[in-house]
Amino acid sequence: MRFHHDRATDESALQELRKALVFFYGDATVEETDPGFTVTVPAELSERELGDVVRHFLRGQRVVPVKVVSDRPGRAGSQCGLPDDDRMSVGPGTYLQGPKWSDAMDATRRLVRESLAARFDVPQLKGSALISRDVLVKAGYFRKFPNLVNTVSRIRPDYWDGVSVSRLRPGQDAALSSFYVPSDMVLNPVTCYHVYAQAQALMERHATGMFGIEGPVFRHESHNHTATRLAEFTMYELVGMGTQEEVRTYFESLLDAYTVLFAELGLPHRIVSASDAFFGDDPTLTRNAQLMSGSKFEVRIPMRDGELSVASVNSHGAAFVDTFGLSRGGRVAETCCAGIGLDRLTYALKAYDLLP
Repeated sequence: MRFHHDRATDESALQELRKALVFFYGDATVEETDPGFTVTVPAELSERELGDVVRHFLRGQRVVPVKVVSDRPGRAGSQCGLPDDDRMSVGPGTYLQGPKWSDAMDATRRLVRESLAARFDVPQLKGSALISRDVLVKAGYFRKFPNLVNTVSRIRPDYWDGVSVSRLRPGQDAALSSFYVPSDMVLNPVTCYHVYAQAQALMERHATGMFGIEGPVFRHESHNHTATRLAEFTMYELVGMGTQEEVRTYFESLLDAYTVLFAELGLPHRIVSASDAFFGDDPTLTRNAQLMSGSKFEVRIPMRDGELSVASVNSHGAAFVDTFGLSRGGRVAETCCAGIGLDRLTYALKAYDLLP
């Protein structure tokens, strides 16, 4: 289906629109025309329905200048190639890691931890794969990213013996599904949610408002999985909670730490203001707010097929304070975090042959 929008918009908005359409429909083209632009998707939509989707994503769109924190060419003589990747696909965006890839991940993890540990002497946590569905509802994840959550199911509480389930044969999907219901747990899509959900106990136990956490992350991106856009990956984050002044200091320190870390790694990169690819309610208004406030910055690496975002620094303001009851008599007014996708960073370092 094709839809023509007769109003022009800026290039970054068109890129985000295409990204969202690919996420939903598997493929999409967004071509600038005079006037406006034309959108094509391989879906059984009417022109009116596709038009409604496009207008929803562009509602309230503003042109916001990009803020550049760092723009470096990388180590002299380094060139981007295809990385030595011995992972074996076991499903969309999910891999069995070979020994070379596992060793490379370990080396990347050490580089990140050693660099950041030198600046932030904070308790290091290990996140679990599962998290309560209620935590995601509280955090607003279902509202902003309704399609990304991987749910978990278990056998119905009113079905106890399991014999019929054990005798099901391949292909009996409908019968199998009838025995299961969604559980109150989901696969965790954001590592820092573990910290916010347990913040009171963590701050009392460790007497600090900043923590490091590493853990598995899961995001269902349907048609959009690639070697770097994964359904399952490993995230390392630094999470800060405190007064407005403390969090402002955390945020600036995290941004400065990234500037130093990626310069030391020798990767060509840009650190620029960015926004999340929101898919839920009022995506463009949320995007505008992020860009205008400078509350999100991404580290982007030039690759053979375009830029790859490997890390970000995010200021959440007071969004999670009331949600998770973090105020502690005014001690916690805001939060922030900085995350690095270890799989993506490993891919970039291997592509530029920069791993030790």
